[in-house]
Amino acid sequence: MHDPSMAEARRLFDRRRRPTSPFDALFPGGRRCRPRRADERRGPYFVDRFHPVTLGMVVTLLGLTLLDGILTLELIEVNSEEANPIMAHLLRRGSLTFLMGKYLMTAAGLPFLVLYQHYPLFRSRFRVGWLIPVFIAMYLVLLFHQWSLFQIGRPRAAHHRLTANAHVDGASGPRPPETPVRIVRAS
Repeated sequence: MHDPSMAEARRLFDRRRRPTSPFDALFPGGRRCRPRRADERRGPYFVDRFHPVTLGMVVTLLGLTLLDGILTLELIEVNSEEANPIMAHLLRRGSLTFLMGKYLMTAAGLPFLVLYQHYPLFRSRFRVGWLIPVFIAMYLVLLFHQWSLFQIGRPRAAHHRLTANAHVDGASGPRPPETPVRIVRAS
């Protein structure tokens, strides 16, 4: 009934002697998805495995970041301006640099949010991991706002192109003054 070799093996290595590190999630192996006891789940804790929903939210957030970048580039074409000075600097360096910088800045922060997802924020019940769905919701609101700005700015830009082409083609009459549509947004 009692195996002495098993007791000897337990004395040699006890995995419970070393607490789980936040960096254990980066290595293969491990079985802890959450602490077994409810008391341990109330405080901050780290896990070896993450729920697949977490991966889905991370991929969604990265996709929304790229979509935001693409819509920003389209809004720039419709005579908008980038309000974020860091993004405006990257935009001056080129579209690809802008998209890569936007993506990398988002991707650099996500591992910290995932590793510390069970950490209480400001000593409250609000956990760090709950910020990911909040960021997704904020991106969805931003994308809706960008889309509405794009719909507003697109007809005016088409009208300016038509009137400019008419004057180039030799249309008579005074040329109307061009008034650029300024749509300012922060990313």
